[in-house]
Amino acid sequence: MTERSNRNLYTKISQLVLAGYWIALFVATHLPPTTPFLPGPAIDKLVHALVYAVLAGLLATAWELAAGVLALRHLCWAWVVVAMYGALDEITQIPVGRECSFWDWSADAIGAVVGLALFVGIRRLMAAT
Repeated sequence: MTERSNRNLYTKISQLVLAGYWIALFVATHLPPTTPFLPGPAIDKLVHALVYAVLAGLLATAWELAAGVLALRHLCWAWVVVAMYGALDEITQIPVGRECSFWDWSADAIGAVVGLALFVGIRRLMAAT
């Protein structure tokens, strides 16, 4: 395979992984509150931050593979998209009996920052090798 073919393949795979993860996240956050495997209150905010860090990292990865190296403004837009999705996600949980929480959204937004920072760090490490 040529380098261009590999890049196209990696781009498609990253987009599929992002789409699958985003769908799974939506489904998981809209399960009824009585679902047995939901995280308890002790680790709820940590789980929010973790899953949104992964979402932001996957979004940045798919975007960079498709468009080239992301600048700071692109990363800021990626954060806006993930943070806005987190807010929308919280609001749309109300009809299924879940709580719409500012603190959950805050954990989502902080997780997105962490995910993007890790993305930049990993990108720098890979560029140095």
